[in-house]
Amino acid sequence: MSWNIDLSCKRALITGAAAGIGRACAVALAEAGTSIVAVDVNEKGIQQTIDTTGSGFAVRCDLSRPDDVESMRDRVLAELGGIDILVNCAGIISYKKGIGAFPIEEWDRVLDVNLRGTYLVCRAFVEGMKEQHWGRIVTFSSLAARVGGIEVGLHYTASKAALIGFTRTLAKECGPYGITVNAVAPGVILTEPVKKQIQGREADYVAQIPLRRLGEPEDVANAVLFLSSSLSGYITGSVLDINGGMYMG
Repeated sequence: MSWNIDLSCKRALITGAAAGIGRACAVALAEAGTSIVAVDVNEKGIQQTIDTTGSGFAVRCDLSRPDDVESMRDRVLAELGGIDILVNCAGIISYKKGIGAFPIEEWDRVLDVNLRGTYLVCRAFVEGMKEQHWGRIVTFSSLAARVGGIEVGLHYTASKAALIGFTRTLAKECGPYGITVNAVAPGVILTEPVKKQIQGREADYVAQIPLRRLGEPEDVANAVLFLSSSLSGYITGSVLDINGGMYMG
């Protein structure tokens, strides 16, 4: 559902668009009329996303590689001239709990994609947004950043907590140019990795959620659609919790 939000003539780039929440965001934004750029390291997945939306194009990109991000930016600028909406959904989730449970290389990889990757993509497109004096940027934090990791590891939680500070600082920089920068913090959302992790324990989680259900990718996509629209024009530097009431900040 697009709630009658009209984003015709807007250009939206979604990272992590190969599946799950990222794909749901691409579909919601396409239904609202945007031109879609689906970005992910999973080339087959992003092409399936574009097939689902029926328009736009896919770009394979490893966000941990600055040269990949630069090449992706160059193609987007060549084909679209810029973007209006940037949804930073890409991320690596890890369920290895304990400070010694994962090698340093895994710490680096998770932060390279989740945190540095978001920075690199924002850096690639923010100046263009400033020139057009309009833009919407949405970053992805997590319930883990709000309460500490429940299932996820220390490195994942650290990356998502850092993104809150990143979001608020970038919002201060971009505000004078008509660009809003907000974060969403999803709770237990039924993506494939989450389904696999909590299999057999779903009822335990539902019992902790006031709305008495687990989240769907579309629940997050609807919030991203709102933050991408003019309806949210006086909201910036915020963190929107999407968890059914499991955490109320």
